[in-house]
Amino acid sequence: MKKAPILLTLCSLILVLSSCTTQLAKLERSNEYGELFNGAVAFYEKGQYSKAKVLFERIQPFYRGSEYSEKIRYYWAYCEYYSGLYQLAAYQFGVFYGTYGRSPLAEEAQFMEAYSLYLDSPGPDLEQSSSESAVVAMQTFLNRYPASQYYQEANDIIDELQVRFETKAYQTAKLYYRLSTGLSFRNYLEAALTTFQSFKSDYPDSKYNEELMFLSVETSFKLADNSIFSLKEERFDRTLDLYKDFIERFPVSEYSDKAKDYFERSTNELNKLKTN
Repeated sequence: MKKAPILLTLCSLILVLSSCTTQLAKLERSNEYGELFNGAVAFYEKGQYSKAKVLFERIQPFYRGSEYSEKIRYYWAYCEYYSGLYQLAAYQFGVFYGTYGRSPLAEEAQFMEAYSLYLDSPGPDLEQSSSESAVVAMQTFLNRYPASQYYQEANDIIDELQVRFETKAYQTAKLYYRLSTGLSFRNYLEAALTTFQSFKSDYPDSKYNEELMFLSVETSFKLADNSIFSLKEERFDRTLDLYKDFIERFPVSEYSDKAKDYFERSTNELNKLKTN
């Protein structure tokens, strides 16, 4: 007995979808641009963004330079945005504020360009070029509209993305460290050290520096210990310097004992080298 209402609902849904499809097909055959504009807005307001976009895209060249052109570009950008096509949305919002820079909607459009790039950016496990583009766009927006209603949100997004960059850099550093402990570890020791030092330079206040500065000491010792004779002294000296940097920055650390062990072993190796 319960199948009848379900069947009626499905039939009603099919009729609605068929009606919308028929309506779009009818509008696409029309050359009445006012009717096309109104139809596009109607689709937009119903949340049928792909249909609205088809019509806005068709009529945009006809209305170029008119009072409708700005509205069409604005709607079009949001059609892309609400469809989850954030790269295309960012492009359309960029075209909007680039074309209509004096519009009351230009501020919103420039923010939405940056926000769309932010939504398109991946997590820290993936390549971060989209995130970098989002930060640049947000900063450009803040420079242009320092008193904007979106100012705090834009700043918060920049902070979030900076944390994402930091996390990505940390993950990269740990990847090099893991490679430096594998079967072909000699090939990665110098690269791991360089990555640790770059992280410290780029993120001097990071919570990860304690761990990575200790790993610098450990990796430097391993590199020195596995070096040819002519390079050992220089590299053990570097290990001592890295230990001093670590202990000065983190005098009380969970890694203190291990770091001190590498310091003492490096000192012993240097003493042996100097007596030979």
